[in-house]
Amino acid sequence: MSQDPSQLDLSQLAVDRTPATPSRPRVRRAWLTRYVLPVAILCGFAALFGWATRDSFLPAQPVTITPVVVSRAEVKQEGTPLFQAAGWVEPRPTPVLASSLAPGVIEELLVVEGDLVKKGQPVATLIDADARIALAEAKSLHALQKAELRRAEAILAAAKTNLEQPVVLQATLADSEALLAELERELNNLPYAIEAAKTKRELAEVNVRRKEQAGDAILGRILREARADLATAENTLQELIAREPTLKQQQQSLRQKRDAVAAQLQLLTEEKRALAEAEANLSIVEARVDQARLAVDTAELRLERMTVRAPINGCVLSLEARPGQWLSGVGASAPAGASAVVGLYDPKSLQVRVDVRLEDVPQVLIDQPTQIETAALAGPIAGRVISVTTQADIQKNTLQVKVAVLDPPAVIKPEMLAKVTFLAPPSPAVEGQEAKRPLRLFVPRTLVTSADGGDTVWIADLTAGVAIRRPIEVGRGVAEGGLVEVLSGLSPTDKLIVGGRESLSEGERVRVAGEERDAAGSMRSFPVSIESAQRTAQLADKAS
Repeated sequence: MSQDPSQLDLSQLAVDRTPATPSRPRVRRAWLTRYVLPVAILCGFAALFGWATRDSFLPAQPVTITPVVVSRAEVKQEGTPLFQAAGWVEPRPTPVLASSLAPGVIEELLVVEGDLVKKGQPVATLIDADARIALAEAKSLHALQKAELRRAEAILAAAKTNLEQPVVLQATLADSEALLAELERELNNLPYAIEAAKTKRELAEVNVRRKEQAGDAILGRILREARADLATAENTLQELIAREPTLKQQQQSLRQKRDAVAAQLQLLTEEKRALAEAEANLSIVEARVDQARLAVDTAELRLERMTVRAPINGCVLSLEARPGQWLSGVGASAPAGASAVVGLYDPKSLQVRVDVRLEDVPQVLIDQPTQIETAALAGPIAGRVISVTTQADIQKNTLQVKVAVLDPPAVIKPEMLAKVTFLAPPSPAVEGQEAKRPLRLFVPRTLVTSADGGDTVWIADLTAGVAIRRPIEVGRGVAEGGLVEVLSGLSPTDKLIVGGRESLSEGERVRVAGEERDAAGSMRSFPVSIESAQRTAQLADKAS
């Protein structure tokens, strides 16, 4: 059915041609898309390019690196034989020498090889004639010094008595006072004696005059006697007159002497000096007595040392000297071995010195169980690793390991050849779990720096491009190729700095110039008797 054309609405077909007015938000979006977004993209590309090429602009120390050597360890069951090595039996830790402590000539050997001896048992005697004479001389000198000591003690006692009771000075002072008193008495009587002498002279003069006046009435002899008496009286008078100054001078001297003796009695200087000298002399004599006593002790010790005695309980291993041989004794100037008489060892303390190949050394641990076989025994005996020597044999390409013989039988003797089987020690792995193959990390020994703070290595942080000094804990011993095991401080992905590390500082930027593979390598596998590096560290600590 057709519709009426007059009823059609054609206004819907009309086009509105009025220009539209632009809005402000559309103008802003156009500015962002035309300018801001391209500039941001360019800046991002520039920043990315700068970050990618930063190593070309920033200074960096060129270094060479090497990876950590990673080894895969295979866990062995406890008691599993690992390897065998040959060796020989010897005393542990060494033979013991019975040496002469004094010089002399051996008179007699009292033991032979293989004899069992007790500690202190005589094993040899030396000629002791000189030692006995020296002892007798020392004893006589000691007796002489003791007599000197008694005399010094007596002198000291007398000096003390003189100091406490100075009777000699007191007697001297009394004598001086008595002489002075007598002289003063004589001096006091001198005037009377002079008067008496004058009177006698006067009487003699009168007598002479009378006899002269008598003339021939008296004999000449009588006159001469009278004149002689006069002369005698005159001389006596003159003598008394002249004696007074002398007596006064003597009086003064006696007074000075009395005062000096009194002062000496008060000070007692000489007595104190004598006491000090007596005490010093006593000390000297006592020291000489001590020296003489020490000389006696030395002579007795030397005589006692003429008998060489065993220092331990053990068995005679070897005779180091023979009768008639001169021994120099123990001293700084004595040559080594010049005093040895007998070599001893303890039969209950033996060890086997084993030559272990260098490729088997990493499997050797302290306290590791072993089995020892010798031709003298029908079956093996138990042993235990006690030490690993530090110097290898360049000709045999071996390293010596010492294995203690546990409870050795009497048939085992030093120098016997033995074969030692090294067994796997107890493993910490739990039964029923699948055996793991733990990783062991090794680094070249030359890259480890040892200081007071411990061992460190230089690590290249490739992400940050810097050098880091990393503290590590290394195991005991050196593996094949100069490698040491790192117990802690490293991971398998770390890169060690080899070249250029001498002038590095912590956090300094580095640039990898190359990689060395000589000291490192890919994953290796060799059988060992541990499950992890922790087990190795525990055994090493126990050994130390």
